[in-house]
Amino acid sequence: MQNVLPLFDMEAKIREVAPEIYQVYLPLPMRPSIVNVYLLKSGWEWALIDTGMQSAESMAALTAALATVGCPPVAIRKLFATHHHPDHFGASRAYKEVIGGEVYLNGLEVERLTYLQAAPSSQSSSFLRRHGVPVPDSPWGIPAPGQMWGSFYTPTLPDRLINDGDIVRVGLREVHVIWTPGHTPGHCCFYLPQGKVLIVGDHLLPKITPHIGVYPGGPDNPLGDFIESLKKVQMLDVELVLPAHGAVYKDHRYRAHQLIHHHDYRKQEMHDTIRRQAKTAYEIALEVFGSGGNRPIFHTIAATFETLAHLHLLLHEGKVRRLEEGERSRFLAQ
Repeated sequence: MQNVLPLFDMEAKIREVAPEIYQVYLPLPMRPSIVNVYLLKSGWEWALIDTGMQSAESMAALTAALATVGCPPVAIRKLFATHHHPDHFGASRAYKEVIGGEVYLNGLEVERLTYLQAAPSSQSSSFLRRHGVPVPDSPWGIPAPGQMWGSFYTPTLPDRLINDGDIVRVGLREVHVIWTPGHTPGHCCFYLPQGKVLIVGDHLLPKITPHIGVYPGGPDNPLGDFIESLKKVQMLDVELVLPAHGAVYKDHRYRAHQLIHHHDYRKQEMHDTIRRQAKTAYEIALEVFGSGGNRPIFHTIAATFETLAHLHLLLHEGKVRRLEEGERSRFLAQ
């Protein structure tokens, strides 16, 4: 890949990371505090990959970035989404109204965002109680998924559904869709063979592990899907990886290997905690991740979902069994 003179504007927070590929830093109201979205240019046409959240600060940052590179919003004819999460698709409706271009999203993500918008709070509370989480005993339990982000999350329905192996053109550039389920059911990476660039969303982050959890109404074995997706992208010929969080990097095969090894270790750690006594996912999560004293309840919930992902993979491997005791599920090593 040829060297690129970085184009960087401290106010607009944008830089050119490969020829006519721009990384834009958008602010988030939580940790991680930044999401990277990407602008692609080929000839007269531009495309945007991911949107950030629906906030005045984020939209102002993108507006400044577009001005820095001389891209009028109406020149963005395609808006690709790696997945449906608020920090990646939250501003999609607003951008669709401003830009008017076509929105591309995997169909499984449409199912998931529709479910999240409609799922009642009672369903989430019941699921968590089954797995041992001490959900407050109230008529409301915890907020429904669709209520948690409020105005930060205003997704639109896509104009076009994308599937594994699809090729979409941006000007003269080919964008190859690589379906990588795990973090979400329909998560997609985008491979640009011209330059051997892989835009990975949350699939292959350089420093942190993406959240993989079992949710009500979601896939039964998301961690198994994630590991297979890591092996899948290892087969691609990639020279530059563009993540949604963290710096760009080069060795995607090594990073995928690290993540596979991390989950193998975590899975064994959880298996060891239930060799002699059956426990709920919540109890296992406290042992493996730690109770953390004043840890917010939502951190504990996320840890429980991640624990369930490892337990479900162990179930698929025949290494644990599930014991149903009334309205409570426990797990025991085989």
